[in-house]
Amino acid sequence: MTHYKTFPSEKLEQISLKEGVILDVRSPMEHAEKRLTCAHAHVPLDELNPVDFMARHGLDKDSGVYILCRSGKRATQAAEKFTAEGYRNIHVIEGGLVSCEGSGIDLQGHAANGSHCMTAAKTPLSLERQVRIVAGLMAATGALLALLTSPLFAIIPLFVGSGLVFAGVTDRCGMALLLTRAPWNKITGNTSCTRSSGSSSSCAIKGSPAAGGKIGQSCQ
Repeated sequence: MTHYKTFPSEKLEQISLKEGVILDVRSPMEHAEKRLTCAHAHVPLDELNPVDFMARHGLDKDSGVYILCRSGKRATQAAEKFTAEGYRNIHVIEGGLVSCEGSGIDLQGHAANGSHCMTAAKTPLSLERQVRIVAGLMAATGALLALLTSPLFAIIPLFVGSGLVFAGVTDRCGMALLLTRAPWNKITGNTSCTRSSGSSSSCAIKGSPAAGGKIGQSCQ
């Protein structure tokens, strides 16, 4: 059986994009908020078809695919899809975008630190903040109803708390998944970023000569 490998986020700038591709499998909303500045593909995990993806990018069974998500869980699931189809050079970027940011890899997007990007439309609250607000409202409403009407409503904050524990343990949040499909979170309008005259074909560490303010393209 073919197995995937892991790849340290701090070595991301060493990847040669002539030999493979970096793939971000987060949701469109997460990708708009914060993403790599270097060239990469973006396909949400629930839309990913490995055979179609490799064919569209002109890659074969031995081409390198370096998969990224927020912290690694969805990237692992994506890697399993690729290996199930017989692809032999699949890598999960350790720690995902969280680790990349901690390693000083350049990021862009309206939620990225020091971002020079601006969107044509007003950007929504971050997904994490929306989850906090909705979870808090549900828990508070359930507790209030339990106090004023029936104790049975106490099951609502219990349900919310259990869901948050599950999300923390598995790094999969059902509420966040539902919120990404909400009308106000639909990605509309193009994101425009300040670009220099060139673009980097590899991911650069902040402050390194390769960074140089150059921002790579994102291929959808």
